[in-house]
Amino acid sequence: MTKNNPPACLIYSNMTKVKWLWSIAIAMGIVLLYASLSAYFIKIDGWYNGLILPSIALSPKGMAIGWSLAYIVNIAIIARLIFHRKHTMIILPLVILGVLNILWCMVFFTIHSTIASFVILIIACALIFAIFVMTIRRDTIAMILLEPLFAWYVYLAIVNYYIFINN
Repeated sequence: MTKNNPPACLIYSNMTKVKWLWSIAIAMGIVLLYASLSAYFIKIDGWYNGLILPSIALSPKGMAIGWSLAYIVNIAIIARLIFHRKHTMIILPLVILGVLNILWCMVFFTIHSTIASFVILIIACALIFAIFVMTIRRDTIAMILLEPLFAWYVYLAIVNYYIFINN
């Protein structure tokens, strides 16, 4: 090793850091795109304020925190899958989950269809479970990260079902 040439391990380390940063940036772009489009349809108006909500329903601030955590988990999973590149086919179902997110916000908050929004959440839960199964032997960390995401969507489905039944 000469004075002007860094050791190979430092070059690899720097390349790995850059690859992680790009993976995170791409994942953030994907998730922020569908999070922004979802937020566009959310309108807390007279219709929503008139709904009978279950006792387990979070306040708007609580929902914002829940969604923020769900988006962070999505970013972590997608970034991990992009970085490792072995299982990038799992990214497509996660993007479809984002599209379902947008649809749910549109159907629930704009169209005010509680039954259609419940069906969308059931499809989202099934999709997350399928992604979970896809990651069982491929990526343990991604699989573990999917568990709170699945719990969040089940919670949303339960609240949505209660709203459908009682309104």
